[in-house]
Amino acid sequence: MIFSLLIIIFLVGINFQIDLFGLFHSAKGKSISIYSDERSAKYLLAHRYVPENFDAYILGPSLSANLNPKELKGERIYNLSMMGANITEQKAVVQKAFERSTPKFVILCLHPYLTADHGMKTDMINPKQYYGALGSVSLYKAYALTIIRHFNLMPHKYPESQFNDYGYNHYDDILTTMPVREKIDEQLRLPNSIKTSIDSVALIEFKTLVDDCIARNVKIIAYFHPLPFELYDKYRAPLILYQSRMTEVLRNKAQILDFNTPEYEFFTKDLANYIDHGHLSEKGQAFLLPEIVNKTGALK
Repeated sequence: MIFSLLIIIFLVGINFQIDLFGLFHSAKGKSISIYSDERSAKYLLAHRYVPENFDAYILGPSLSANLNPKELKGERIYNLSMMGANITEQKAVVQKAFERSTPKFVILCLHPYLTADHGMKTDMINPKQYYGALGSVSLYKAYALTIIRHFNLMPHKYPESQFNDYGYNHYDDILTTMPVREKIDEQLRLPNSIKTSIDSVALIEFKTLVDDCIARNVKIIAYFHPLPFELYDKYRAPLILYQSRMTEVLRNKAQILDFNTPEYEFFTKDLANYIDHGHLSEKGQAFLLPEIVNKTGALK
């Protein structure tokens, strides 16, 4: 019994010193990437690492998760977007970062997916994860994946450079299952490939997040994600209704960019900007993020 207790105390002490997520010591000036579950990692990094090292955040689902803010030289923007995240999960993570410091601005990706439902989709975002960083199955899984990624032992499933220390998720090879043209054609044949309805609770949570930003004097830059032109054109009427409802929530509270207007058809008609029916390629994301910050003057 005493021996088991000593082993536990020893392991907790080791985990405390390693501090994989920058939770227990100052994270200022550190460079911490993600090696395990994106949701739990970004939730834990939002406790100290993100607010202590970055001046602004990108928020959204997977559509914005592969925007690489590290490409904006000299700027400290962290990508808090998460694969498959809805507004409940995104709000929980960013509000954890808000508890420690206030960013200058947030860049908010708008797509119906974000507000299509509400509630946590997994148990990866909750206070138990914090204490689990001292010793848990998920922590030791993170250690194992750190080794796997560092030595590039399973490049097809856990690529070495999938994530960086700015929250960028380079998921292109993982998500690409067929040529872009074929994927879009597949989606065009479906009766309801873009679901534009807004969950009522999700809308309330979205409004709460917006109002929290305003109360903290955080500038909001919101953009409607650019969809491949043919898909947007097929669902133009319901998407315009969706955009109108979201714009109404953000009116006088945010700068809003719409990348589905005729001005950006050169982009949405160029399939080289996509890896599938919505997620951007490296070419696409390399254009989009600089365009957002330049159009809004966010970095001035």
